[in-house]
Amino acid sequence: MNPITIPNITIPVIGLPAIGIPSVGFPSASGGGLAWPAGLKESIKAIYDPAKQGMTNYDVIESYAEDFSKFPWNNKKEKYTGTLTPNTLTVTNVAVTSALIYTNSKPENFKVYITGIKDNQQVIFGDDTNTYRALIVEKDGVYDVNWEDNYRAYCIWCNFLGDCNITITQLPTSILKDLSGNGNHAYLYGGKGKLNSGMGVYKFDFLSDLLINSAYLPYTERQYDSICSLAGHPNGWLFQYKSLTDIPTFKIEVKGIVNDKFHYRWYDENGNRGVDFVIDKDGIYEFPMSYSVETNAGVGIVCNNICQDNVCFTQIPDYPNQLCYDGKMYAVCYDFPILTDYTVMADRTWFDNEGNRVFITKGNIWPNCAFNFEKVNASLSSETFSYSQSTNIDDLIGKSGITYQTKQSYNGKVIGVGTSSDGDILLIGGQLKGEYVGCHGKIIIADRSFTEDEITWLKDNWKKI
Repeated sequence: MNPITIPNITIPVIGLPAIGIPSVGFPSASGGGLAWPAGLKESIKAIYDPAKQGMTNYDVIESYAEDFSKFPWNNKKEKYTGTLTPNTLTVTNVAVTSALIYTNSKPENFKVYITGIKDNQQVIFGDDTNTYRALIVEKDGVYDVNWEDNYRAYCIWCNFLGDCNITITQLPTSILKDLSGNGNHAYLYGGKGKLNSGMGVYKFDFLSDLLINSAYLPYTERQYDSICSLAGHPNGWLFQYKSLTDIPTFKIEVKGIVNDKFHYRWYDENGNRGVDFVIDKDGIYEFPMSYSVETNAGVGIVCNNICQDNVCFTQIPDYPNQLCYDGKMYAVCYDFPILTDYTVMADRTWFDNEGNRVFITKGNIWPNCAFNFEKVNASLSSETFSYSQSTNIDDLIGKSGITYQTKQSYNGKVIGVGTSSDGDILLIGGQLKGEYVGCHGKIIIADRSFTEDEITWLKDNWKKI
């Protein structure tokens, strides 16, 4: 277990006079009543806010409604040339205009992202034994497949014969929702829902980072973020940490104590046993760093006597209202509008990393990008890109708070603008895949450069949007 080094959050405090821009009484794009400056709300194409969405760690875990590669799905390999994975069907030649894959059981509804369709080609979802069609797709894009009850077969096939290059990708059910009402939802890949890949940053995984006496397991219940001591737990260690390295400071919430008493045991910076922290009532406790020592007699929580209560210890994460990325997780919005001008704003925190990391990319394949917003490059210097033109910026490592970029400005600093085109992909957490190591709260993306007054209004009303 390697502890995660994170900086403190520092949100800028903005104390500016009232702004002289006209306002109209539109409701907030993401809920609530807020008088928006004229023309501002209409320019916003997406608002992502994991906390307002109500996202949990369970929601972050990459998952799919169906597994195409397993029963009850059937793969008719003799009917096409291509490949099938649990969530993707790629077809390079069609031999028969009937089911390529099918199931006789009604599937769950799911979304698909389809690419490679050419003129007069169709991808069909339905029953190839009758006239039922759940969906007929004639051009690339994202589609909902909603199945109806009581049909003999539920199939996917094409209406043509011969060569092609079509990919049908089932999108994950893990979604970062667009709260603007424009439907530009981003699909989460690689999310683990624990440690630094989910809502907040957890210092430990209680399912893998703890030593527990096997004789005590019947008196213990665990999840990744909590451990419970059950009535009858013997006198002794509830748990010890497996790691013999420094154990970082952390907070826990304790619930269920009526009669019991626990101690947290640790080592101070001089290698001596620190004074035990007594846990004898419900509440929130913050434990100090326990330093590595040559002779480690155990760091963790001890039960003083045979336990009478059912007591649970739950980690309190850092950045609990932000979505955090471990360098492997990322979110993709497909079919995002093409941008010839833009504003991107975010409340984010950069953690220490090894470089070559991008926060947000708008575009398909480099250099066809409207922006690569905030990058720590391989040499650990920081830059940002507008239409593929790089501009050096202040060091990003450890930076937190609200940041923004327009076509020609990064946080008020003039930046270069290139001549590249844009693509229809928005990727949060990297450039081609998961790269970013850090967290973010709200993200706003618009199709024009906001004025300084508009930027200030958004900062002043950030929590209300």
